[in-house]
Amino acid sequence: MHPEAGEPLTQPDRARIADAIAAAERATSGEIRVVLVRRSLLRGHVYPVLWASLVALLLPWLVALFRPMPLLALFAAQLVLFGGGALLLMLPGLAVCVTPRSVREEAAREMALTQFLALGIHKTRERTGVLILVAPADRVAEVVADQKIHACVGHDAWHAVCTHLIEGARAGRLADGLVAGVAETGRVLAAHFPPRPDKPNELPDHLVVV
Repeated sequence: MHPEAGEPLTQPDRARIADAIAAAERATSGEIRVVLVRRSLLRGHVYPVLWASLVALLLPWLVALFRPMPLLALFAAQLVLFGGGALLLMLPGLAVCVTPRSVREEAAREMALTQFLALGIHKTRERTGVLILVAPADRVAEVVADQKIHACVGHDAWHAVCTHLIEGARAGRLADGLVAGVAETGRVLAAHFPPRPDKPNELPDHLVVV
C-alpha cells in the first residue's frame, strides 16, 4: 500500500509506529510522542538569495578577466544570474542544501518545543514525557525530553535516535527510521526509568503529522 497524495506514510506505516511506541513504553515509565513535519520549517529565502547574490557579483567579473565584455553586458549578466539563481535555489530541495545545518536544527528545535507544549507532554504526572520530531524536508530531527528525564539523561543521549530518523528519511524508509528511533528512545528511557505496574498510558501512541 502506497501513501496517499501528499501523505508521507501509509496507514500500515502509522500503525507500525504506534505499535513501536506502545512496545517501547511497556519497558519504561516514560511517555513517548512522535511528530512528523511534512513541510519545510525554513522561513524566508535568506540563504538562497545570499548565495545567488554572491554568484551574481563574482562570476561575471571572473569571466571578464579572461574575456572582456562591455560594462552594460556585465551588469546584465549579474542581473540574470541573480534572478535565475535565486529562483533555482529557492526550490525546496536546493534551499536545504544552501541553508546551514545549524539554522535548520534551530528551526526544528523551535518546532519541537512548540509541539511539546501544544500536545501537553509537559503535563505527565512525573514529567517523564519525550517528544521525537522529524522534518524530512529539512533533513533534521529533534528530541525534547521533560525536566525529570533531561536531568538524568542529558541531550547527547538522543543523537542515535536522530540518526535513525534522518538516515531512514534519506534512504526513503521513513517508517523504518521512525520505528528504529522510537525503539532507541525506549532503550534510553528503560535504562533510567523502569516500568511500574501502576503507571497509566498518559499520552496517545498515534503519530502526529503537522
